[in-house]
Amino acid sequence: MKALLNLSLLVTVALLAVHEMDAMTHAEWRLLPGLSGLDDATGRDVFVFLHIPLYVGLFWALFYASWKQRAGQVFCALVLVHASAHFLLSGHQLYTFVAPIETITVYGAALSATVYLGLSYKKRSE
Repeated sequence: MKALLNLSLLVTVALLAVHEMDAMTHAEWRLLPGLSGLDDATGRDVFVFLHIPLYVGLFWALFYASWKQRAGQVFCALVLVHASAHFLLSGHQLYTFVAPIETITVYGAALSATVYLGLSYKKRSE
């Protein structure tokens, strides 16, 4: 079960990372509070540079922290919130994500995050 738990977390991280690459092509910063008011060049730069500390923190928490399973649970819960935000914003005029890339990366990450959460709570209750 530990192998499936780790695999589901790695798949979630990979899908989210690929989604963030795709987000650049769709100017996702235009939909984010705090970044939406910036001109495109500045918004893009801030969006990209904000991902550096986010990824460093994420990788450290998931792979090096003593509380890495809890970090995985929090991360996966946030991935579910992220997928919900995409669903809710899908009708917005600036929302340009399309299937199959969005479906695979955003909702695939949500699916693998759900698997991780289920397995991690099952493991804890055993």
